[in-house]
Amino acid sequence: SVTGESGAGKTETIKIVMNHLATVEKSRPFWPESDRKIDSGHGSGTVNRVLQANPLFEAFGNAKTLRNDNSSRFGKFTQLQFDIESVAMAKKGGRAVPSCHLAGSKCITYLLEKSRVVGMSDGERTFHIFYQMLGAPNDDRREIWEGGLVGASTSDFNFLSKTSHDEIDGLAGGENWPDTVAALSTFGICGDAYLNIMRSLCVILQLGNISVDVEMHDGEERSIITTREELEKLSGLMGVSSEEIENALTKRIMSTRGEEFTIFLKESEARDGCDALAKEIYASVFDLLVTKCNESTEPEDSPTNEYGTISLLDIFGFESFKVNKFEQLCIK
Repeated sequence: SVTGESGAGKTETIKIVMNHLATVEKSRPFWPESDRKIDSGHGSGTVNRVLQANPLFEAFGNAKTLRNDNSSRFGKFTQLQFDIESVAMAKKGGRAVPSCHLAGSKCITYLLEKSRVVGMSDGERTFHIFYQMLGAPNDDRREIWEGGLVGASTSDFNFLSKTSHDEIDGLAGGENWPDTVAALSTFGICGDAYLNIMRSLCVILQLGNISVDVEMHDGEERSIITTREELEKLSGLMGVSSEEIENALTKRIMSTRGEEFTIFLKESEARDGCDALAKEIYASVFDLLVTKCNESTEPEDSPTNEYGTISLLDIFGFESFKVNKFEQLCIK
């Protein structure tokens, strides 16, 4: 387990340890010199997939905080699985120490700080992937969402507007976009799957542009969406009619004794519901990425096969904010 204060270097330490454990076998004297290259055989494809999970999780799970420009906003437990040679086979091959190679890995994540999607403290940012997407080449942005991403900057989205587009740097910079796309491709996320994930991120951004107000009807407060143009953009992006979206965000249906009643939400309730939807979409995207990574790094042999394992736990950094939410309580 690697623990410590935020910004102490936990994530970088885990990356170094993982890289060493994944590739150390090739440094042993009996390993053929020709197979020590990164693109050689002997499980290098597995090694590459295991290591490629790091930039993917950094893009979707890390963000800039006041103390750390690349802070992990989730906990990660990684189990590296090794195919270990038997002692008898090692002796037969003239090796005093049995060989082993990385057969696969399994990752479990928890406590994703999804609240960061809809709000963060001054001087902080949301997850890197949103800024990377805005810094992507125009052709890529046009393919994802021509009506909303081309020519857009952080000021065009309320969830990102605290950060000037000129201030984006580090792993959030657009120059890291090709690495993230390559990492996604490593785990089979390309074509429609890639577009669905990126458009889901756009839906989140567009939900932040929905403004809710209140109107009085027969002495009762009813929330209404006032940004009609933004609602139409969201409708086109989701493929759902604007009327259906507005009904879902401003009303709820209650059933009792076989009858259904429409309850009109208050302004604060509608806004909270909108934010909750954005957070759940992001959590679902993140969970999908974890699933795809695990599917791609699962050992090729039978799941009943026994492997030697080394487990690494990258836990949240200890922090204290002006307002400490549920995630901080769980960390402490």
